[in-house]
Amino acid sequence: MVAPVLLTQENTSREKVSAAVSQAQYSQNSDRAAQLLIVLNSCGPEGLALGKLAEMVDAEKSAVHRSLLALRRHGLVSQAAQRGRYRLGPAALALGRRRANPVERIRQWKSSLASLGREFKASAFLLERSGLDAIITDMYITDSRLPVLGHDGLGGRLPLGYGMGSTVILANQNSDNQLAILCANEPRYQALNLDVAALRELLGRVRDTGYDFRRNAVLHGMSGISLPIWEGDGTCCAAVTVSKPTEALSDREAGKIVEKIASYIELLA
Repeated sequence: MVAPVLLTQENTSREKVSAAVSQAQYSQNSDRAAQLLIVLNSCGPEGLALGKLAEMVDAEKSAVHRSLLALRRHGLVSQAAQRGRYRLGPAALALGRRRANPVERIRQWKSSLASLGREFKASAFLLERSGLDAIITDMYITDSRLPVLGHDGLGGRLPLGYGMGSTVILANQNSDNQLAILCANEPRYQALNLDVAALRELLGRVRDTGYDFRRNAVLHGMSGISLPIWEGDGTCCAAVTVSKPTEALSDREAGKIVEKIASYIELLA
């Protein structure tokens, strides 16, 4: 009567060891696949040979080959004709180029806008490009008595280049697109008493700096900071702005706001 119990315990122990070994192998395979994708992303379209890949991820060729086959099945890796080199596949490239739609971005940023507003006792805005305009798609307002650029608040439209968020978006368009927008919006700029020459200079500074920080930029008594949100394909279609009364915004706090917005952009990328 004792023997069956001992055999059952022994079988259970073997199963646990086998499961642990399988888990370790699975983790190694996953880690190796991730390393291969990172290496292939850095080498460019010319790709790398199997032997070089094995050397770079410090693994046996056979193990690397199995990982590459698995990645190929999902379109994450492709094999070039030249000497069997491997490179990133269309699925991996498509993931990198994916662009968030406005509804997704609102959902992503909802809690972060609230956190920015509460931490800095400020108002936070999410803006999205729509043709020649920027639209306020979401916001967190700390004081309803303070003026909001765009008058309508949520859903308000601003010509690109008018206001910090829309200026950040315009500053990060390619040169041809930026010029076309400036020309198309020129009559609207004139109606807003906006100096186009000064705007062009501002766009260069904003692009070089990476953000827009201005005091009393458009609304008297209101200042703020805006940073661009970058898409996977390297374009900019949105921005985040934090605004508060000028008298309550020190240079030191402005620097902290820049860092905090940048950290959220990196986290949500």
